[in-house]
Amino acid sequence: MPAQPASSSSPSNGAALTSSWRRVDEPLTTPLPGTVLVTGVCGFIGSHLALALLKRGVAVVGVDARPVNACPLTSGQLRRLYDYSGFRLLTAKVADPEVANALYGVDTVVHLAAATDVAASWGAGFSAHATSVLETQRLLDGCASQQVPRVVVASSSHVYGPACGGIAREDQPVEPTSPYGVSKLAAERLALAYARRPGSTLNAVALRFFTAFGPGCNPAMVVPRLFNAACTGQAMPLFGDGNALHTWTYVSDLVDAVIRAAEVPMRAGSTEVVNVAGADQASLIQVADLVGEITGRRVALEPYGERAGDAAGTRADLTRAGRVLGFVPQVRLREGLVRMWQHMSSDPSPSSGTSASTSVV
Repeated sequence: MPAQPASSSSPSNGAALTSSWRRVDEPLTTPLPGTVLVTGVCGFIGSHLALALLKRGVAVVGVDARPVNACPLTSGQLRRLYDYSGFRLLTAKVADPEVANALYGVDTVVHLAAATDVAASWGAGFSAHATSVLETQRLLDGCASQQVPRVVVASSSHVYGPACGGIAREDQPVEPTSPYGVSKLAAERLALAYARRPGSTLNAVALRFFTAFGPGCNPAMVVPRLFNAACTGQAMPLFGDGNALHTWTYVSDLVDAVIRAAEVPMRAGSTEVVNVAGADQASLIQVADLVGEITGRRVALEPYGERAGDAAGTRADLTRAGRVLGFVPQVRLREGLVRMWQHMSSDPSPSSGTSASTSVV
């Protein structure tokens, strides 16, 4: 029998749980003044972040190459953004001149836009990831020219690899095992280089996101695929033995960390690299068991052997996140899965994540 996931009272990644947690939708008390430009605003994390910022009275310039209605997973969330007078959508690629012009007067840039398919990053598929790196450089050039004070860049736990020995700390050597991981490392290092350049007025925070899930996430991601397997009875491909431990992160915790990264006091030219993850560590098999318990339906897994580029077990150490950002994850793994199942059950359409998918992020 596989080991049980971490209990709800004993996180093992340096996260000091509070005795009284905030509600997921409760805003932070510290105001974040000014204007925030969010790239990838039509995506999973971007749409949640933009709404959270607008609820706090922050003006948001959303940038995305896709129109609002391009993704049925997030279109409903995006339509809610237009309820706020402080929201403006710029339909453009990150490297387009319109984006550089839109940076004038912006206080913080949160750069989320990037190619995300790990499996497709090999071979010809790397062109999308190379484009993401180039767009990051062009965006940083614009930030430097327009003297944007703060850039928050989304990195990934995929930068670690086997060198971390299972427990990933920011001061450890990085060893990405996929072209995707290499591209994320390049993006974060570009941000740090621009901030550290002599005479720079910029400071930068690179957030290394660990496995994310929540309403609106891509159905090709692992958690919605587990729910899909439960709903359809179709087996989900299992790469590896499924026993490696990972840290699972609900989207509201990611949003919380991004906002904290945007408002933490920093001097011009300074940088931070910080892990962002949930409190619970569990293997894919353990998460599949939890999904089965929540849905009342067994999740079938079909072994497919090893796959190039898949991250080994990476468990986040959150000591630095707590010290630098005051970040403490609020949503436990089971609670987040229940919330996601409730969302999917209220919208049982193919776009809700209950349709079959063969790719993995």
